[in-house]
Amino acid sequence: MDGSSKPLWIALAATGVFLRASISLHSYSGQNRPPMYGDYEAQRHWQEVTVNLPVTDWYRNTTDNDLLYWGLDYPPLTAYHSYLVGTWARFTQRESFVALHTSRGIGTEKHKHFMRNTVLLADVLLYIPAMLFALHAIRRRLSKTIPVREEFLLALAVLYPGQILIDNGHFQYNNISLALCTLAVVAIGEKATLLGAILFCLALNYKQMELYHALPFFFYLLRDCFSGVHSNATTGRRLLSGLKKLSLLGVTVLATFGILWLPWLRSIESLGQLVHRIFPVARGVFEDKVSNVWCVVNVLVKLKNFPVTTMALICLLCTALAVLPSGIHLLLQKTPNMRSFLYSLAVTALGFFLFSFQVHEKSILLAALPVVLLLPAEPLASYWLLQVSTFSMLPLLHKDGLMGAYLGLTLVSLTLPRLTAAFESSSNPRPTYDVLHVGYLLRGSVDRTQLAVLTILFYASLAGQGALLLGFLYLPPPAHLPFLYPLAISAYSCGHFVLFFLYFNYRQMFSGESSTENKSTKVNKMKK
Repeated sequence: MDGSSKPLWIALAATGVFLRASISLHSYSGQNRPPMYGDYEAQRHWQEVTVNLPVTDWYRNTTDNDLLYWGLDYPPLTAYHSYLVGTWARFTQRESFVALHTSRGIGTEKHKHFMRNTVLLADVLLYIPAMLFALHAIRRRLSKTIPVREEFLLALAVLYPGQILIDNGHFQYNNISLALCTLAVVAIGEKATLLGAILFCLALNYKQMELYHALPFFFYLLRDCFSGVHSNATTGRRLLSGLKKLSLLGVTVLATFGILWLPWLRSIESLGQLVHRIFPVARGVFEDKVSNVWCVVNVLVKLKNFPVTTMALICLLCTALAVLPSGIHLLLQKTPNMRSFLYSLAVTALGFFLFSFQVHEKSILLAALPVVLLLPAEPLASYWLLQVSTFSMLPLLHKDGLMGAYLGLTLVSLTLPRLTAAFESSSNPRPTYDVLHVGYLLRGSVDRTQLAVLTILFYASLAGQGALLLGFLYLPPPAHLPFLYPLAISAYSCGHFVLFFLYFNYRQMFSGESSTENKSTKVNKMKK
């Protein structure tokens, strides 16, 4: 980052913190809704459990740890984070926030501010800096392909409504695992593969849903181990060098997991219980209406009538068939490159969201992350998917009382292209039909006919969302179809995600390697 960029970064970070703090004033998941309250209470309860019980009881059903009441079901790093937050509450003399049994369902304003501030702290220290740094680094690597200014890319990354509404509104700590994964991507792009592996292991050990990103990391790192050896080296030397790198990588991954899982490695029973809690297959293929294939298929075939194990196997098979072509393409590349890696991350995350077992509405954030990082290469497609991803969570946001926050942040997001284009020279053409100026995102990459078609399609997509939103808010559904609008929103969003899944697949397979990336890599090697 040069000196001229510092004011921009500071302004964007400040805006991001301000909007997050504003959303924090709204209600949260399960507010004043006993007996389970919601995700807010789940996060608080984990703090209560971890600071009051021995570590070996965190995932076990005991007299003091009723697993039916928000039992801890995330990996160890989440548990350690809960322990730190709970310890902070005690250190600041807020014992009532984590008092064993008696703190359940606490909903005071003081506690709300405390919990909200813990999310904001993670945003300030980790998520926002990670997104700014990542977009800047990726844009530098793909600079020849960028039709838009860096201001827009950074602003959309920091102000993405979906992440803000879920973490600072609904209430979760997705910002931590997403930031760790983002930094892992950047580290691998900069050839710091061991650091990247450690960071991704940390992300995976914070939320097991990071498995959505695991296959591209695996294939990319495996290919990287056996590339980069001097072309004059014999096949044997190349193989030996690759095996050494692979062994070091494997030891690094195992050591990271071993350190984090150490308290549970002393007993097979404790280890088995931890794994069982992290992967609760018994919950079923999906719970609420979610914008994936199985929720849509369920309209015609009631999937919950099938045995859980059968559906789990079907989901596993369909997910594997959906994502493996992308991973194999990454593995078979002559030289791994950041562009293909990002496409594969987007394809795989979307494939998992569309076809895997036990998907939640909030899981779309895992697909949104690589799409945010793809903004430099795919401005319109990424911007469009991010917009739809927030819309897909509309029923959940409405249940949490976040409709005003959703509309406000969506308006901010939709005006970003227009605001960014205002910084450009007035000599640039501005199509009269492009109210929001989304055509700015395609400048120089398509001809006028393609620009017109894509712009019209974007506005048609937006109009469909608007119609569903109005129906959802103001038109009562038929008595025999009480879930008409949530299902319609899910199906409409799912259709978009399927198309984006196919598009990113096509782009990965046929876009080729960035010449700019190749040249910059060669220059860096010459300097070394």
